[in-house]
Amino acid sequence: MTLEEFSEKFGPLPAQEKIRFIYTNIESLGTDDKINFLLAILKEQKSSPLVKATALKFLRESSYQESELYQNFAGDQFRAIANAAKRAVKDLGEKEKDNDYYAEAVLRKLNTLPDKDRRLKILKAIARLKAPWVLRVLVESLDDPNERNRDFLVKELIGREIWNPAALYDRLNLPPWYARSAALKILAKRADAGALCAIEKIIADPNVDVRRTAAEALSEIGGEGALAILVKLAKDKNSYVRQAARDALGKVTKVRFSG
Repeated sequence: MTLEEFSEKFGPLPAQEKIRFIYTNIESLGTDDKINFLLAILKEQKSSPLVKATALKFLRESSYQESELYQNFAGDQFRAIANAAKRAVKDLGEKEKDNDYYAEAVLRKLNTLPDKDRRLKILKAIARLKAPWVLRVLVESLDDPNERNRDFLVKELIGREIWNPAALYDRLNLPPWYARSAALKILAKRADAGALCAIEKIIADPNVDVRRTAAEALSEIGGEGALAILVKLAKDKNSYVRQAARDALGKVTKVRFSG
């Protein structure tokens, strides 16, 4: 069943039937559609409190991990909604502890392996898992010293279905330089306009490759915000960075720069 078909059947039902419909049919949706449908219920002001409480329950069970959303409902005047939200906040806290434990254990293991091929084999196996801690491992492993391993991680992180870019924004502020460049490549391919503030903070990065890659990323993201940052990079002290910024400006504005 498509999300549109699901919503059409759900909409006209009375509250109790809506709850029954969710319990009976929600698993017919894919993960992304399921989450989007449940979030839409929570945003709808006319939704019954019991329907909203049900949506919170299934959202929690779908491993939706935006704790701020649950916290916003934890003080709701309707007890069913508040209780469902509090349960989600509690479960999320427990899961975060477990996720940190597993992620840190895997990262420690990877850091002890000198064999780049063995590290890549483990990273590929981890990427196939659906566990919430996987994203942290993949992002933090962008500091792998082997370029082939980093290329795999970049490709993997670009293509993930459910993706929270906040970890990559943080990665832009951490060593080594090649991890920052890798994070920029991911943000570029995803054309993530939300990354502009994070990118602007690193245009004075001490590493030339990071600044050059930032210019290339901005050309992929585009828009007025990217244009303003590229103007600054076009004045960089390094000729390679200046040229990358001018090429990017030409792509963003369709104007050829010279000099």
